[in-house]
Amino acid sequence: MHGGVAYRIRPIRADDAERERAFIMNLSPESRFQRLMYTLREPSAEFVARLVNVDQHRDMALVAVIDAAGEEKIIGVARYSADDSGLDCEFAVAVADEWQCRGIGSTLTRLLFEYAAHEGFRSIYGTVLASNQRMIELAEWLGLTVEPQVPGQSTVRAFRRLD
Repeated sequence: MHGGVAYRIRPIRADDAERERAFIMNLSPESRFQRLMYTLREPSAEFVARLVNVDQHRDMALVAVIDAAGEEKIIGVARYSADDSGLDCEFAVAVADEWQCRGIGSTLTRLLFEYAAHEGFRSIYGTVLASNQRMIELAEWLGLTVEPQVPGQSTVRAFRRLD
């Protein structure tokens, strides 16, 4: 139970493919665009497979799940992926529309940052649509520095040292 909401957080697994696909499909078009930064009507099997098959070091994903009629349902995902240097990683977080503003995204993200620090990454960063005020506020609340928007750019960068 977190913030009055009964959910669990665990690492994503390969057998989450259908749950991950359903999670993406159930995001509103706006939430899907804010997370992916492009329009996606339906994720391919290959795309979903990349999301659920993580090595738990260079790539990691934590999911928030609830029990829905005896089956797990993903209501939030936070993930990181190492960049080319292998020293830093990029993160992203998404929470199902009906579960937003309940502390799920911040809890997932804090745990993901702790995991990335434990895995030895020196910093974590995210690319955020400049219009996504809710994510910018979450990033600042989590102690990330949000770079000012550059004129003509639709995104901003949020980053934080982990060590």
